[in-house]
Amino acid sequence: MRSEPWLLPKPRRRAAWATWADDLANARAQAIHDAAWHAQAAGDDTSMITLPVGDPAMPFGEVALEPEGLSDAARRRRALAERVCEALANPLPRGVWHGAADVIAQQTALMRVGDNQDMRQALLSAAGVVEQGGPGVLRVESGPGGVVVRVHGPSWSLVFRVSPEVRPIVLCLDVTSRYGWRIEDDADSWDLIESTITQVVEEAARFGWGGDKHTVAAQVG
Repeated sequence: MRSEPWLLPKPRRRAAWATWADDLANARAQAIHDAAWHAQAAGDDTSMITLPVGDPAMPFGEVALEPEGLSDAARRRRALAERVCEALANPLPRGVWHGAADVIAQQTALMRVGDNQDMRQALLSAAGVVEQGGPGVLRVESGPGGVVVRVHGPSWSLVFRVSPEVRPIVLCLDVTSRYGWRIEDDADSWDLIESTITQVVEEAARFGWGGDKHTVAAQVG
């Protein structure tokens, strides 16, 4: 039988290998992130951007208060958008029935942008709302479901997953505050949808590392 006096016992050896592999992967990820960060800070094009985690207008760990004077419809709409954001970032396990907890299935429905003028106006103004900023306007969540962006406008809220794929895209409106509209396969309005998502992400990235509005950031590939 071959002896291995210079090696760790097998269980410990596997653990040591896993630790080393994790450290190597983390080092590589950090190197890639640093390169993208410096490129973004220099204004160069990069395949990776950084987005802020949480609310970039608030100190770390603090929660923004809701604006005063909100109507009941606005409060319902904003609360629904928060639930959608949380559900996308931290999805429930598949194959298990969770009753009313499945907000995406139970409180959103398909809608074409061209069939609803309020949705079109929300998409047109979303990037400007993020640019103007303010407490509670922008929220970025990162979890098992990916990276999710939520934007509160004056009478609408936009929620979408940005990584690993831009899907779904949900709009919540004051005029229909008890449920949201899910945009899918809307070829007629896709140029507007794509432009809105791109501009919102670019404005959000201004709060991330390498942007001109510094904050804690999450890496998005």
